[in-house]
Amino acid sequence: MSRKVLLPSSYGLSGVIVPLTTPFDQAGEIDYDAFLQQIEWVLGTGVHGIVVGGSTGEGYTLTEDELFELTRKALDTVNGRVPVMASIISDSTRGACKRAEMLASLPITALQVAPPHYIFSPSAEGLCDFYADVGKTGDRPVIIYNVISWANVSPTVAAAIMDRSHYVIGVKQSDRDLGSFIDLTRTIGPERVFGAIDGSLMSCYDLGIAGSIAAIATAVPAPSVALWNNCIARESVARDINGWLADFWMTLSTSNLPAQVKAAQSLQGLKSGFPRSPMQMATGNEVSRIETALQRKLPT
Repeated sequence: MSRKVLLPSSYGLSGVIVPLTTPFDQAGEIDYDAFLQQIEWVLGTGVHGIVVGGSTGEGYTLTEDELFELTRKALDTVNGRVPVMASIISDSTRGACKRAEMLASLPITALQVAPPHYIFSPSAEGLCDFYADVGKTGDRPVIIYNVISWANVSPTVAAAIMDRSHYVIGVKQSDRDLGSFIDLTRTIGPERVFGAIDGSLMSCYDLGIAGSIAAIATAVPAPSVALWNNCIARESVARDINGWLADFWMTLSTSNLPAQVKAAQSLQGLKSGFPRSPMQMATGNEVSRIETALQRKLPT
């Protein structure tokens, strides 16, 4: 692929992009029917894109073939209605490139790629090489998935990666430090940044970022879309919706997040399946707390 770097919005990547969960049955096998039902559920709320196999999707447990099949089925189901991204979580350039090569045969919009992170953090030069190699192999735009606390891609390194590779078009920033988030937007431009500070998305949106790729949107997509729409429209009700989402996130953001998100989905009538071992189902108390939070009236 030979083209000038464009902004994420040039590929239709903006607004609320949902990192899908991966439903498993009790034996740990993927429940593809439930997965496709989830896609229709989130699309019905007006979300602007989906991601397959991210952290919320327990992508770190997926085999290469499972990620490929989930992505293929997602593309068939979406049928062009919104952009579809696939996530790569691997601890080596070779492993990440192998997944990128497999996914290159599918018409995905972009790749969301986490840095290698097992125990040690790569050097800045190593990260630049890593993202350049994955982008070239996958022949797709790449969003840096900045989610690993001990392998955090700093704003300066993110800018260097983008200078090195025209494939890298943005950063999903999961660091909860809003100050670091602001530093990133100042360094690479807010239009290249996606927010994943789930309890403070309104503050992120106020910076003029491209959108969000956040677990809270997987659990409660309709309010998340409402917040984005109202922030864009600059309506005051957005503050009340943000408060609702922030309170809900405080309930949701305990350990074993994928199971908490799946519990929220189930309480809203979606077949969400089981987490994959060693992760456990949400406890009865956790489900009750989530149910109580969901029953709070959404501001309108």
